[in-house]
Amino acid sequence: MFGFRRRKPVNPPVLDKRDTDLARLARETFDLLIIGGGITGATIARDAALRGLSVALIEKNDFASGTSSRSSKLVHGGLRYLKGRHVRLVRESLRERGVLLKIAPHLVEPAPFFLPVYAGGKDGRLKLRLGLTAYDLLAGFGDIGRHTVLSREKMLEAEPLLRAEGLQGGFRYFDCVVDDGRLTLATVRSAVQQGALALNYVEATGLERDGERVTGVFFRDVIGGGSGNAHARVIVNAAGPWSDRLREMAGVAGILRPSKGVHLVVPRSRLGLTHVIVIPRLDRVFFAVPTGDSVYVGTTDTDFKGDPGAVRIDSADAAYVLDSTNALFSDAQLTTADVVAGWAGVRPLVAKEGTPLPSDVSRDFEIDPGPEGFYTIAGGKLTTSRAMAEALLDRVIAQEGARFDWRPTPCRTGQTPIFGGNVEGFERYAQAAAASLVGSWGIPLETAPRLVRTHGTEHVALLACARRDAALLRPLSDACPVLRAEAVYAAEQEMAMTLGDFMERRTKLMLFDPDHGLDGAEEAARLIGDVLGWSPRERQRQLSLYRDDVAAMTAFAKEPPSVVDPASG
Repeated sequence: MFGFRRRKPVNPPVLDKRDTDLARLARETFDLLIIGGGITGATIARDAALRGLSVALIEKNDFASGTSSRSSKLVHGGLRYLKGRHVRLVRESLRERGVLLKIAPHLVEPAPFFLPVYAGGKDGRLKLRLGLTAYDLLAGFGDIGRHTVLSREKMLEAEPLLRAEGLQGGFRYFDCVVDDGRLTLATVRSAVQQGALALNYVEATGLERDGERVTGVFFRDVIGGGSGNAHARVIVNAAGPWSDRLREMAGVAGILRPSKGVHLVVPRSRLGLTHVIVIPRLDRVFFAVPTGDSVYVGTTDTDFKGDPGAVRIDSADAAYVLDSTNALFSDAQLTTADVVAGWAGVRPLVAKEGTPLPSDVSRDFEIDPGPEGFYTIAGGKLTTSRAMAEALLDRVIAQEGARFDWRPTPCRTGQTPIFGGNVEGFERYAQAAAASLVGSWGIPLETAPRLVRTHGTEHVALLACARRDAALLRPLSDACPVLRAEAVYAAEQEMAMTLGDFMERRTKLMLFDPDHGLDGAEEAARLIGDVLGWSPRERQRQLSLYRDDVAAMTAFAKEPPSVVDPASG
């Protein structure tokens, strides 16, 4: 039985609910217990709950705190994969892009991408045009937009900081940008809405067996310190780059080739972009993506060994990204002094023989059953996560359903909106809702659209906090536009358990605010601490941890230069 300990003589309601959920985790036998709260685990939990299975999901840190919030924040078909003739993967990715636009319109947004063509480049205009034509055809009619050819003059008119020397013209095509962390969170909340149990900061420490079959998981509550064991008919290993650790516990060989990806954030004033720019390189494709007052650029693709939780940007990563960017924006001359933030993540790629570079490894996924009652899913990418979950559950049900007399309904995730996305004609809805926030609630004009796009239809639940205290409609500080109500709502309804959860994943203050939200961090810690029952010492500890995390993003600038090329693997 789960042995919890009280944090205070009387727990805050949020922690009371957590203790109740932990007790349920130890008491019930679930159809499915999923280990890993990234986008893959979240989509499996949502799909299984919608099919009528009983589901538990545990994550040792925060939801999306690993790979799923450290992507390029794009939902795309993968234009570059056509070069490797991965037509099926591109077709599936483009189909799933359309599905996500439909079920999560508040978090997935179409955007124009510019692809410049330079003399001497690896791919000429004809080859690129043929590729983009195939890309449009694979996406199907009625999609978000067809590619167009742009002259050299039109390219420079739209993006004047592009290097003019050797520019022959280019193309405009369409893909999507996404808030990856919030997409994962909304998917988790969708699963909970359908009856799933989901707990962050619960670590799987071992596997329980009945003979040869895996029947449960030993777990530890990272927040409260208690421990227990949970039972399920099937265990799903969706731990991303940590999957091989669980496979080791299960006594089976690893299957991963982890790959490190790095992105750097610079002020938008240094690049001045209005479109997503595809940066052509001989070894891979880079993106420069404008968002608010920032632009982020990346990514690298290098073999990674070690603890995925300890992945960091080093000087070689930074030099490679900056050199790649400066090659396209020659007047920018970016240096490490221009970098204000960044992130590194580890991709859980499935190892394949005959692929010397990580960038050559397919972004397809693999389902590996074994031992009995234990299934691993690895590889894939954020765009195809819903299809990955569907394939995994189809296989689990086919192999285990008769044994447990399951009678699930068919998959409905492609037609069922994700939490906050249940609205037709989202753009019209968003405009009307933002106008109402400004006119009826007094929300600043620059804040209202962000609230609606972040929370979708659920922004009204966030505003309910302000009915208790009108001061919650004020920003965290004069320099930090995020509302105080957002901090309260994150702790009460969105399972934020630390200051970092709020600053990095419930909002993007850590990455894209000019001050990383530090000006409002103390007020955020006070508000979250009031919900979670933090002592004054704990609040200071949370602030100190967050400041350390902010400093760590650019610690590479103090390192000696490295000669390792992060494109080489």
